[in-house]
Amino acid sequence: MAEDTIDRMVNKTVAGADTMKLKTADALEEAARKLRSADMSVHGDEVKHVLHDAEERIHQFKEEAGVKYHEMEAEYHKKVEPVETIISDHPIPAVLVAMGVGFLFGMLICKSHD
Repeated sequence: MAEDTIDRMVNKTVAGADTMKLKTADALEEAARKLRSADMSVHGDEVKHVLHDAEERIHQFKEEAGVKYHEMEAEYHKKVEPVETIISDHPIPAVLVAMGVGFLFGMLICKSHD
């Protein structure tokens, strides 16, 4: 169950990262298009404006990515912290449960090879 939660968190984060990557690429492509069509006889003000606009958009996407990272980190701690607390409060039962699960898993693997 915890692995499913972690998988969902990772998938959500990867999807968000892909979206940010596409938005950044679009912003850079738009800036490149504007630079190609810019009149260079103008004193560079138009070029500066295009570069400044691209920089602002990339900075905005970077901030959004940082917010998503912090949300994911907070959700991870919210899910994992209770488990860590249980394990640190009761280390011997935790080790025994882990050994039991490992033993059962080993038995299942051995039976599947027969």
